[in-house]
Amino acid sequence: MNGSRLVGLIRTIAFITLTLSLMPIQRLGLALNLRYANDLPRWYHGWSCRIFGMKIVVRGEPSPTHPTLFVSNHSSYFDILVLGSLFSCSFIAKADMISWPLIGQLAKLQRSVFVDRKPANVSEHSEEIAGRLKAGDSLVLFAEGTTSDGNRILPFKSSLLSVAEDAPPEINLTIQPVSIIATRMDGMPLGRALRSIYAWYGDMPLAPHAWSVMKAGRLTIEVEFHQPFKAGGMSRKAITRLCQDAVERGVVRAVTGRTPAEEQVAEPAARGDAIVAAA
Repeated sequence: MNGSRLVGLIRTIAFITLTLSLMPIQRLGLALNLRYANDLPRWYHGWSCRIFGMKIVVRGEPSPTHPTLFVSNHSSYFDILVLGSLFSCSFIAKADMISWPLIGQLAKLQRSVFVDRKPANVSEHSEEIAGRLKAGDSLVLFAEGTTSDGNRILPFKSSLLSVAEDAPPEINLTIQPVSIIATRMDGMPLGRALRSIYAWYGDMPLAPHAWSVMKAGRLTIEVEFHQPFKAGGMSRKAITRLCQDAVERGVVRAVTGRTPAEEQVAEPAARGDAIVAAA
């Protein structure tokens, strides 16, 4: 899809204006520990999704318990905008992101935790993550460790979920699996080939991909919050299995309208449904 260059230009200017105007305000709020610094990222992400013309369809509700570790699949950098618009949180991000132009600065302003996702090095960051959880901060972990093509999920890395296994018992950590997937463009279903309009993976160059999204039509992103559970006493492999199974069901349900096992009946769509519509 070539899209509209005019639409892309307008969106780019609006996004850059919004971003550059709010960055110093957020820096000040963090430096002075002002209350609005916790709420401004959600407002910013919501308006960014509106600028990009994204319609977000939500099933279920994010856990209101603090702290909660949200465990999600990941197909695009836009996942951060979408999830960040729905609830207040920080992200567990890969360490090299801190050096990315603009994106690294935005991640720091949302108090992201930067980790080396190599299994041998994950434990080095456990203390920082545990400290954030003890402070009551809710975090989002993309458990695949990389981005997928958006048509399926990659195996979740149990090493990344060692943070849940090692969480201090006194914080009574809640874990909630989350599925996120782009399903429609201008109301028409996205097929496997077109889902890469949203998904960014492999060796795709960032700038051309972002420009293609800027020019594109109205994307529908479906987010499903699955049943939360307590991590106490569970091994990281058990936690990983529960999260991956739930997220996979959500992705398959969004793509095909049915669960992985065709004989299973999909959960009633009316239960807990809400729509966050972009203007």
